[in-house]
Amino acid sequence: MEILKSNERIDYMYSDHLKVIQRKDAFSFSLDTLLLAYFAKEKIHDRDKVVDLCCGNGAATLYMSYFNLAHYDAVEIQPEIASQAKRSVSLNQLENRITVHCINALDAPKNLGKDKFDVVTVNPPYFKVPDGHRINPNQQKAIARHEILINLEQVIIVASQLLKMKGKLFIVHRPERLAEIIHYCLSNHMGVKNIQPFAPQKDHKTNLVVVEAVNNAPTDGLVLNNPIIVHNSDSSFTDEIENIIHENKAASSKTENKKYYFYCLQCADGSFYGGFTDNLKKRIEAHNAGKGAKYTKIRRPVKLLYFEEFDDKRAALKREYWFKHHDRKWKENFLTEHNVKF
Repeated sequence: MEILKSNERIDYMYSDHLKVIQRKDAFSFSLDTLLLAYFAKEKIHDRDKVVDLCCGNGAATLYMSYFNLAHYDAVEIQPEIASQAKRSVSLNQLENRITVHCINALDAPKNLGKDKFDVVTVNPPYFKVPDGHRINPNQQKAIARHEILINLEQVIIVASQLLKMKGKLFIVHRPERLAEIIHYCLSNHMGVKNIQPFAPQKDHKTNLVVVEAVNNAPTDGLVLNNPIIVHNSDSSFTDEIENIIHENKAASSKTENKKYYFYCLQCADGSFYGGFTDNLKKRIEAHNAGKGAKYTKIRRPVKLLYFEEFDDKRAALKREYWFKHHDRKWKENFLTEHNVKF
């Protein structure tokens, strides 16, 4: 697959852990995308199914996927931008967990299924298009920013159709449209449970909100949080925003010398087993002693074919999950590409 096309670049998110493809002169993800993803990922579990509507180049989907093992369906109507999302997924080796659909979000319930998703996230177009209103001449930006192909009410209707009972919607939007968001949620049997405002600087008015609503939930119990300040007086990001954009260095420094491993074994019956550990030698010994895993216990002896070393535990766990969810032929090709004889 061709990774980069003309006039594209690779940018990095979350302390360079994630790569995203963007045009040099057009659509790029912004802070509101990461704020949406950050607050949504707190409620996403490993077994969840998630839909990211109006996903753009997939930045929010990639960010959320870094923190869990959930499966994601990313929906984007514009073919060029959807292509960027697909190639970004490939670039991050997340094809087994993220599927990009180049379809109209209005068709998502028909194409993906109704009442089957645990979480829906959406960074929709913010602005209406009144008669005579001038919009951005760049079509990609105009569609992303203005309600040309889908409006706020339609977004919330689609989300309510996709979500399971008690499934959660996370939407980022402008505060001047908060009343509409609440109204449309209530009209579609969703209770608004949490509103997180953001202000550009201290003593400034809120200019962004992330709203959490729950499908078929009571309307009481709304929590309105204090605004999170985005910038310091010198225009640098505040510590709270820095920890959303970048990995928390203070927390990661405690384990900076710790190593984690994804490994592949060949069992006595010729099958492959992928695993995770923080002590490779001890783990292989445990497998051959019948204490490593139920699968390998009856397929001893095992031998180590391949391993990868990581500084980050989540990355090693995701690599294990990624390997296990491919078939035998794919695993053989993977090992061959890495010059492993088996």
